[in-house]
Amino acid sequence: MRRKAVVFVGLLCFLLLFGASALAYDAPKVAKPLVLGEEWPVVEDNAYSAFAGDAGWKLWVFWDDDNVYIQYDVHTDFPLGNKLTERYIFNADSLEWEIKTGTGLRQKWMIALTEAKGYEVVIRYPDRLYFVAPNEYHDVLITETDFGYRGQVILSQKQAQLAEFNIGAGVELQMAVQVNDSEDGENRTRILGGFVDSGLYSPLKFVE
Repeated sequence: MRRKAVVFVGLLCFLLLFGASALAYDAPKVAKPLVLGEEWPVVEDNAYSAFAGDAGWKLWVFWDDDNVYIQYDVHTDFPLGNKLTERYIFNADSLEWEIKTGTGLRQKWMIALTEAKGYEVVIRYPDRLYFVAPNEYHDVLITETDFGYRGQVILSQKQAQLAEFNIGAGVELQMAVQVNDSEDGENRTRILGGFVDSGLYSPLKFVE
């Protein structure tokens, strides 16, 4: 019994340290398509976030009938950079966004601005092969800011391997997020959040 209590306390401390990862997140539907580089309708109080000290991230999810939209603000004192490519981009600055359906299907997107190929979106299927998403099915903009950098991502629902889960008003999924943070663009210095592949998910609900 004591061991179970210690494990529970440890998990609770982990969740408290990294923010609202255990809480439900409502992704609102947008009335018109969002445009890269413009101000998206983010609400600070609705941020899905994880911080350890001054380093961490805030993330927002939106949707319409054609796309899923993700904005993430990464607060870091490390420079933005990724010298890797394809399946290896997680070893430097990158976002990992994982979805799990009610049937247990998991699908993970890895997103980065790489020196070799520019913006790359790699879909990782746990226990399956990875898939480099064709550029015509996603749009990405990652820009440096005074707090670190901001990413805006548009994922099309018109590509079957980008949309193994359904979206629509009332649809509920599970979500996990982490940001890989690198000091030199070649080696992952730290993980911010660390929820992907940990078994810790938050309910994600698409709402009108």
